[in-house]
Amino acid sequence: QKTKKDNSAFTIADGTVQRLLIKCLFSNVAFRDIVGEEDEGEEEDDGIDDNWWYQVQGLIIPKHVQPLVDLTRIQIESLAKNLLVSNSNESYYSKLTVFIDPIDGTREFSNGKGEQCSICIGFADEHGKAIAGVVYRPLSKPSPTWVAGAKSEGYASHNFEEEEEQSTTGAVLSTNGSISAFVESLTAELDVPRIKAGGAGNKMMLLLQQSISVANKEEVSKTQRGHLYIQDRGVSRWDTCAAEACLNAFGGQLLKLTDFLEDEKDGYYTYLASQTNLDFIPNTANLTKYNSNLQDLPSPAQKAQDVCQVKAYSNLCGLVCFGKEFNTQEGRKYLRDAIRKAAAINAPSLD
Repeated sequence: QKTKKDNSAFTIADGTVQRLLIKCLFSNVAFRDIVGEEDEGEEEDDGIDDNWWYQVQGLIIPKHVQPLVDLTRIQIESLAKNLLVSNSNESYYSKLTVFIDPIDGTREFSNGKGEQCSICIGFADEHGKAIAGVVYRPLSKPSPTWVAGAKSEGYASHNFEEEEEQSTTGAVLSTNGSISAFVESLTAELDVPRIKAGGAGNKMMLLLQQSISVANKEEVSKTQRGHLYIQDRGVSRWDTCAAEACLNAFGGQLLKLTDFLEDEKDGYYTYLASQTNLDFIPNTANLTKYNSNLQDLPSPAQKAQDVCQVKAYSNLCGLVCFGKEFNTQEGRKYLRDAIRKAAAINAPSLD
């Protein structure tokens, strides 16, 4: 593995999975755009050969792994030929933008917590609304798990491994690392435990699994509802496009924290290919090494004043994720009241 400019990790798996999806699965489908987290720059297909497949941004795939790459290429190309090309509706696909996070939770993947990482593939319509997605956890134990959904088509499906029965006690899902003062205040206000977990896709799956479990209970109190994923620190569009579509398909929501908190309306991120951030609001988000386009960060830290200062796909407005059990007038009021009380103590950092 190596370290990217923003100090986040990059592994051979990140680059190889993205290549397999773009060059093998989607190569013959005329999507509007495909946006992947791992930007390799413009590549000429004429230069792609077997040796190219074994090198990813300067990292060499070990020889004992190369046969697996070859086999996977063949399998994915066959899948694409049988399902995507023969059934291709070009007029419809041409309206879709695909957002790919090849390894969501690279840090966990690199540190021996691969069960928390996921592959996220989201699809957005011509207006930038997330409408379909799949989140796949390849290293779940004892077997891979996944969630897929497309609300407009009435499709919502999942495959969770058979585990012990889920607790009816809700929790706030958070990063494995440190959390902001706002999230600490919110956890205290909700009076629920904190569950540490890596990756936005993985958190969505944990949330959804708990939501489904709660929905099957005959009696559940307010304090024993599903999990929540509420974040005031930035992730990116490829982290949330698939998760948002899947949650919507199961009756839940992934919304902007700023809109949910202040305007009492549903604000969604815009999932379109763009050179600038389509959801930028001046003087709202703090500039960090993760969201900034600047070569040198200002000291002391300051808020972004101009859209040119921030990365095009950074989610700068925080997020609020909840399952179907909270997606009612009563449930939303419960969450909004708690978020407002927490924000009054410690404002969301939006960094």
